[in-house]
Amino acid sequence: MSEPPRKATHPMLTCVVTPYFQTDPAWLLQAHDSVRSQATPTHHIMVCDGSPPADVPGFQGTHIVLPRNYRDYGNTPRLFGCYQALSLGADAIAFLDGDNWFYPGHLTGLLGFAQANNLDACASARMLHRLDGTPMIRCTDVDGVRHIDTNCLLVMKPAFSHMLAWVLARQENAGVADQYVWQHLRSSGARLGFLDQVTVAYRTRHAAHYERAGEAPPPDAIRRSDQHGDRYH
Repeated sequence: MSEPPRKATHPMLTCVVTPYFQTDPAWLLQAHDSVRSQATPTHHIMVCDGSPPADVPGFQGTHIVLPRNYRDYGNTPRLFGCYQALSLGADAIAFLDGDNWFYPGHLTGLLGFAQANNLDACASARMLHRLDGTPMIRCTDVDGVRHIDTNCLLVMKPAFSHMLAWVLARQENAGVADQYVWQHLRSSGARLGFLDQVTVAYRTRHAAHYERAGEAPPPDAIRRSDQHGDRYH
């Protein structure tokens, strides 16, 4: 017998966790503005991963500055952010890297989808954007089965205890910890879902994305041969 949809008895608070390391302040501002523009109560938690802290004009939220760089693609800073979200009484936690941004309605869509289907966590689709911010193509890899993306993930309170999984992946797999977290949730019996709506802008440096779109990769594009944390910089 299926459970009735969960109904919040108070306005739900979603904390958005953003780790960053030497990220362009203009990109961080765009990320922050996209969080503030969401039509649901949010609190932005930025976690500086050992670089000089960024000055984001008009920042409203919590800014955590870690004393060193953990060299794990932001996974340890994400866990710090999750702890902060717990202390703030969050009902849901979303994730957004400093070089990406949410489209309007991203959090509202995921929250409604999670509540209507009694989900413990869910994810959306994403659009690939060039480094200058212009849209390129929809990412067909992110489908909730083969792949989910950190920036598309929303975790509800019943699954908060599983967020330790951000730092449980082996160091050589640090670059794909989002897949580890998703599989950890699944194997733990969490109710998962994929909302097939493109509501995240992913600013890509990956050469493969440009080639898939039939474009020449930018000069500083990356071809990631492995996901080891020591490659993070």
